[in-house]
Amino acid sequence: MPRIYVCGRLAIEAGDLLVREDDLPGRQGRLLWTYLTLHRRGPIGRLDLAEAIWSDAIPDAWDTSLSALASRLRRTLAALGSGQEAISIRGEQGRYALRLPATAFVDWERAREAIHEADRQVFLGNPGAALSEARVAMEIAARGFLPGENAPWILGQRDVLRDIHLRACERTVEAELTRGNVAIAETEARQLLALDPLREASYRW
Repeated sequence: MPRIYVCGRLAIEAGDLLVREDDLPGRQGRLLWTYLTLHRRGPIGRLDLAEAIWSDAIPDAWDTSLSALASRLRRTLAALGSGQEAISIRGEQGRYALRLPATAFVDWERAREAIHEADRQVFLGNPGAALSEARVAMEIAARGFLPGENAPWILGQRDVLRDIHLRACERTVEAELTRGNVAIAETEARQLLALDPLREASYRW
């Protein structure tokens, strides 16, 4: 099962094989890979990808540059092996699509699943399960996202991660209170307040 990390340092694991952030084809290759991963559910238009990579400074020969960048990224991914479990980038007319095995793990997706599951378990009255999922969401969200980059889509994804982090802290406080661990809940609530002192919910908890 491939494991893909886009929060914190980028990495791709496939069994004993590993592609590190520095193995990806430069800054633009990292942006292309991350954007493809986040939008892997469907094909992405080439112009959308160009805007994600170059923002307002799209070069005149962007189409040729994008094709070359995608080819370099494909060569990097080829080091992870081939076959049914391979990771590949498919080029179609005017668009690209990332193909991942059905079993692939993506940390970004796991964080979103975890916070939704934590919410659900709180609603069902299962503080232990809620706490477990909240801590998964918190750990992933705390890693950050593409540090040093400031494209609008990156800032938007950081906002989503921050919201996940804060919600995970809230679920942690709530779960610990339900379990009777008042001192732990207080510590977690103070951490929540430190993360966002202007958030009304932080003061409430």
